Amino acid sequence: MKKKRVMGLCLILLLSLTSTAYAGSMTTKAWTITTGQDYANITLDDLGKGELVNTAEIHEDGKSYEAVKVTASVISKSEPVTVKKTYTNLTDKKVQQSITKSGEKLKLDDVEWTEHHRHAATGTLTYKGSDKRPDAPKTKEITTSLPDGSEISVVGKLQDIKQTGSSYSKPFTVTAKFIGDSDVAYYKLDDTQIPNNPKTPTFEGYQETILRHLNYNPADYRITDGKWSSNYVTENGRTVRYAEFSGLRKASDWTAYYEEELSTDSPALATYDAVATYTNGIKDTSYEVMITVDYEKVGLTLLQKILLVSAAIIILGGLIATILLIIRKKRNRESETVIVTEK
Repeated sequence: MKKKRVMGLCLILLLSLTSTAYAGSMTTKAWTITTGQDYANITLDDLGKGELVNTAEIHEDGKSYEAVKVTASVISKSEPVTVKKTYTNLTDKKVQQSITKSGEKLKLDDVEWTEHHRHAATGTLTYKGSDKRPDAPKTKEITTSLPDGSEISVVGKLQDIKQTGSSYSKPFTVTAKFIGDSDVAYYKLDDTQIPNNPKTPTFEGYQETILRHLNYNPADYRITDGKWSSNYVTENGRTVRYAEFSGLRKASDWTAYYEEELSTDSPALATYDAVATYTNGIKDTSYEVMITVDYEKVGLTLLQKILLVSAAIIILGGLIATILLIIRKKRNRESETVIVTEK
């Protein structure tokens, strides 16, 4: 059992000596850089170039070391975030100074403005059935719509009055006299026989017949109703009855035109559209990268490494032999027997 313990301890000692000897020939350097690349494909050839300040060979305490391994680990990544937001129908050149995107606060970086000036508001007043140019007011309140759908009221000034057509819009009345006794079957109006109807003087086609009989142009007048306006009376030895017909005559239509006079004091004179750019202030993607380089002492060839290990083994062998010799002597002393003779 003691031999096994001794052998185990010796093996541990051997590994320790070998590792210590080899470790003494290695050194590691690590540093952090902020860079525009992640160095995912870094090689030993990259050392000493640009921001990789550590070279492939270094000198410490009079010893030279050569890089044998290099790795790069990304600690953090910072990249630009840009968001464009569109504003429409603004009444002032003002937009939000900051917005939040996915929990990150972005600040206003730039704004592109488009200005829209509204046109002067216009309005009209219509006059129907006027035989002469109307006396329109000099100003008129005008309601106009803005691009955002809201409405404002402004004052328009009279610009012009124009005749814009004609319509049957002027009321008129005429009186017609029917000659004949109450018991006649027909009245005679020019060459037309008119049925005697005690209730109404109207009959089929009466409008044009009455107008022509009274020397009115049917193109300019329209009769819309008729009624008896008297009972039977005697005039110059004849029995007559009067009827009143009413309607509309053609008259001119006029339109008065109004327009707002724009000035710097006019309400809602301009609206603005904006395209605002918000950013996190980072212009380019950057990485925080840890570069780790393992260096090996220069001059340790493969043969030297083997000799180094062999020397450790020889030393260990001598140590084991010494330990075993001591153990053996101890056992011999313990096994010695003392013989006593009586006299």
